[in-house]
Amino acid sequence: MGLSQQSNTPLVLVVDDDNTTRMMALEFISQAGFRFLEASDGSEALQCLANEEPDLILLDVEMPGLSGYDVCSKIRTMPKYENTPVLMLTGLNNNEAIDLAYNAGATDFATKPINWSLLCHRLRYMYRASKAAEELAQSQMSLQVAQRIAELGNWSYDFATKEMVWSDQMYAMFGVDSNLHKPSLKLFCQSVHPDDNIRVVEWFKGVTSKSKSGTIDFKIVAKDGQPRHVRQVLEQVFDNSGKLIQLQATVQDFTDRRIAEKRIHQLAYYDELTGLANRTLFSEILKKAIKNADESKDQFAVLYFDLDDFKKVNDTFGHSIGDKMIHAVGEKIESALREHEVKANRTYKSSTIARMSGDEFTLLLDKIENREAVAALATVLKNLFNEPLQVDGHELFTSLSIGSALYPEDGDSVDTLLKNADIAMYDAKRAGKDHYRFFSHDRDAELARYHAVEDRMRTALKENNFEVFYQPQVDLITGKVNSAEALLRWTDDVLGFVSPVEFIPIAEENGFILELGEWVLRTACDQTKRWVDEGFDVQKIAVNISVLQFSQAGFSDLIESVLIDTGLDANGLKLEITESVLAVDTNHAVNALQALKHIGVDLSIDDFGTGYSSLSQLKHFPIDQLKIDQSFIRHLTENSEDKAITQAIIAMADSMNISVLAEGVETAEHLDFLRLNGCDEIQGYYVCKPMGAVSLEKEMGHINRLLGDVFSGTHLSSTHLKKAS
Repeated sequence: MGLSQQSNTPLVLVVDDDNTTRMMALEFISQAGFRFLEASDGSEALQCLANEEPDLILLDVEMPGLSGYDVCSKIRTMPKYENTPVLMLTGLNNNEAIDLAYNAGATDFATKPINWSLLCHRLRYMYRASKAAEELAQSQMSLQVAQRIAELGNWSYDFATKEMVWSDQMYAMFGVDSNLHKPSLKLFCQSVHPDDNIRVVEWFKGVTSKSKSGTIDFKIVAKDGQPRHVRQVLEQVFDNSGKLIQLQATVQDFTDRRIAEKRIHQLAYYDELTGLANRTLFSEILKKAIKNADESKDQFAVLYFDLDDFKKVNDTFGHSIGDKMIHAVGEKIESALREHEVKANRTYKSSTIARMSGDEFTLLLDKIENREAVAALATVLKNLFNEPLQVDGHELFTSLSIGSALYPEDGDSVDTLLKNADIAMYDAKRAGKDHYRFFSHDRDAELARYHAVEDRMRTALKENNFEVFYQPQVDLITGKVNSAEALLRWTDDVLGFVSPVEFIPIAEENGFILELGEWVLRTACDQTKRWVDEGFDVQKIAVNISVLQFSQAGFSDLIESVLIDTGLDANGLKLEITESVLAVDTNHAVNALQALKHIGVDLSIDDFGTGYSSLSQLKHFPIDQLKIDQSFIRHLTENSEDKAITQAIIAMADSMNISVLAEGVETAEHLDFLRLNGCDEIQGYYVCKPMGAVSLEKEMGHINRLLGDVFSGTHLSSTHLKKAS
């Protein structure tokens, strides 16, 4: 066995037991540009094939041991030589020898004596034909792989033979066994889903009766019985005379893409939690409703509503339960709407509900007859929640605040209608929740002002338009100023003076009160530290704290940080907290107040008597002072009820060792009454109005002279004592 020099030229295995024949073969094969291997018998040839991979095999028939027929048969059982060209050499020139050669798997044969030049030409032809067949097979395999990956099949139909040919992927796609079924248009249509069968049959009639190529999408029934979406692109083939002779088509399964598109559409237009329309889809539906109403001259209503006190559910039970509650609310409202719509006497055409965000929903009532119809449905929706919702074993109570805007009278665009319905909803909330309100045009100016204040608020802080004013607080025993309350004032470059009564609630609604409140706290503590260092009369500062600030986790850490940063001692700070803080969550309030007391600051209940707490509740809280609201002081000397309430607060607070400060003191009579009845401190215009730090420093001399006169007895006359009693 021998191997010629390695190269990129084809390799021929020459198998013959005759040395002369092998020598001649190798000489001519080498001259023809082939590389070669040689073997002297069948066994040696099979061993050679196990180690090398020839491109062509020249095989003698008559050899000792294994004959050429036996060797050829064994070669064809080897997978890698299944298609390798084999040229058999035989001395027998008869049909039987030729048949035996082909039956053994020979590609071609030649009889002896051999024309070697002609044989080499035949080898070249066999090699080229073999490579072409190999490339075609690889191309077909690549095409099949590509079609399988792309889920793309193809078929053709010949009008002359009435025969249809399917690719392998077509059989796989349609779930048809190629061994059991012959492809046909009838078999094709039998695989089409019943929903689309008639449409596809009619389409085929069209493309076979006239010149009409094109595309059609339809469903087929797959092998597992599930519908699959396919797209068929068909081309017609005509002969030179214009006669239709063939149809050729590709069929692609795009079910996964359709599912993905549907999912993308679902995410783009529907709320994932409730399955309801989202803001985007609702806006598009609302836009169409406006167009239709303009054409038909009808009116429709947009309802905007949300769940009252939903935050408490999230805070108490967690967001998972909160999400399930939102889903349950959506289902309950949608079910009620469908039930309401089927009533014969309904006074609107149809409804569309959407979840906008969080716990907010919107509802479109199309072609309403009158406002009463809208109000009636709003009442139905509110009444849905008279009973608690059952969510994961929890009984959850809620209610709806609903606002409505009508088209065209309350707005002529999507944004305006949604905005005005939202405004009406907040009016319903301010009315006490669980209410329903129509939009009122009287709110336009108020709303414009609201947004103007809200828009300027953050800019105003950056531009230093906010200022802290100070109002002295007087000790009624010593008759001296010992502290002051920090009061926020805002004079804006654009809006001018903005009252705290106006901007504080807005800051609390949008959360800006957190940033603003911290700024006031730091500014006031820093100023007070300077006063303490300078020996100024004000040695303690009282700062108001909002509910939102007090509810924040780590609020006591913030207080401690401010005191450290400014250098003010804890006993120089008094925090004034409204009664509503104590009513939200008693346990949280107790823990938060105790953390503050641990720091060493004083705690005062602001506006006492106007909120939710009572003196009996105060025993649970580490409170140092009660601040009687000015509404009780304003008519103190004329109103017997205000007198009685003020005296009761002072007496009961004294019994609990809690000091009392009265605000809103504007007259000498107010001061005399409070001194006589044991009030500890006062503040008000009688002593000094709120003013900036520099102004207060300049005014303090006048204040001290006034207090000197008052507490020396000049103003505390027998007449005043009589009025006070």
